[in-house]
Amino acid sequence: MQTAVEIPTLPTDHAVITTDHTATTDDNARLALTVHRPGTPDPGRPLVVLVHGWAASRTVWHDTARCLAAAGHTVASYDQRGHASSTAGREPISIGRLARDLDAVVGTLTTPERPVVVVGHSGGGYAALAWATELAASRPAGGRGRLAGLVLVSTAAHGQRTPANEVKMMGSRLFSRALRTPWLGRKLLGQTHGPLAGPEAREANRRLFARTRPQTRAACFASTGEMDHRAGLARISTPAVVITGTEDKVVKPAFSQELASALPQATLYELPGVGHMVPLESPGQIAHRVHQLVLAGR
Repeated sequence: MQTAVEIPTLPTDHAVITTDHTATTDDNARLALTVHRPGTPDPGRPLVVLVHGWAASRTVWHDTARCLAAAGHTVASYDQRGHASSTAGREPISIGRLARDLDAVVGTLTTPERPVVVVGHSGGGYAALAWATELAASRPAGGRGRLAGLVLVSTAAHGQRTPANEVKMMGSRLFSRALRTPWLGRKLLGQTHGPLAGPEAREANRRLFARTRPQTRAACFASTGEMDHRAGLARISTPAVVITGTEDKVVKPAFSQELASALPQATLYELPGVGHMVPLESPGQIAHRVHQLVLAGR
């Protein structure tokens, strides 16, 4: 385990080109995605795919994606099904379904020969782990031909059952109305942040939560009851980085510590004073660890 300290600024040598795309899944969900790429892409670098958590959208990654693209990486982020500009599809939300959505995004943007680095925050990490364990199980070498790295932020492999009353609240009109009131919404979501989070991060999180469809929020929080990836973690031989905020009250740091211990090639970084919403609270830390991971694998 390492405690993250002040990080060096990434190079900003590249102009950033941004384009929007759509990936269509096998159950006809249309997933809205954005690609940030440097003006002169390096074909030797893997594609970086960013997967957001529940009640967020691809915009939660804006600072991380722009920072990485300016440093020479091609970066894709997408709205998970039912979130923001993505449709819900025919199948209900489940961790396995979200992993297949990730596979559809990767398949839309790359050829099977191009490696990818997947970065998952919170519920996006659940989907990333499900995809990685399936890939590892299907390939004796742990799927490293496709998966060049994993960055798992504020996430867990198990133990995330949401109480029924909380699931009900996520889908309620009263909660939705409260989220639309800025001061009240920020107060209700206060425990998702650490004490160092600024007002812009807190307000951005409130807006994301408020704009997510109530039925999507409820379905996502209900989907983790039986989630348990622990049996497949030892087969994931891909280099991995696990990041947790010391003040995370949503997915407790102990789960990240356990996850890092179970993955064969993982390094754990703890961010002092940071809560659950690391992409909003400390995007530079994520970008720096992704950049390091990619360069180490070359």
